[in-house]
Amino acid sequence: MDNRWSSAWWGYLISFGMILVATVAGKLLVMMPIFDLHNMAMVFILCVALSTYYIGFGPSLMAAFLSVLCFDFFFIPPLLTFTVGTQQDILSLLILFVVTFVISCLSPKIR
Repeated sequence: MDNRWSSAWWGYLISFGMILVATVAGKLLVMMPIFDLHNMAMVFILCVALSTYYIGFGPSLMAAFLSVLCFDFFFIPPLLTFTVGTQQDILSLLILFVVTFVISCLSPKIR
């Protein structure tokens, strides 16, 4: 198999793993009284920024999309559904996606 393809798949796998670790860690941190639910969005933004800078554009776009899905599914009430309860949460998800998308698009230019 060509090394170009195998390294690309590793990038996607690493980005997926970063979002997975952030989600699990976030579920533990949200139980603490000092960690607010919307602070979890910042953790996802950090994962996307690191993915963009170190791995590349494609994996970071996947991480941006997965971060919004995980934030909605695991952190926004009602939990474990893709239903969004309030308009404020819809706005939060939209802003999270726009910010992570912009980071994904601009970081390769910085690198």
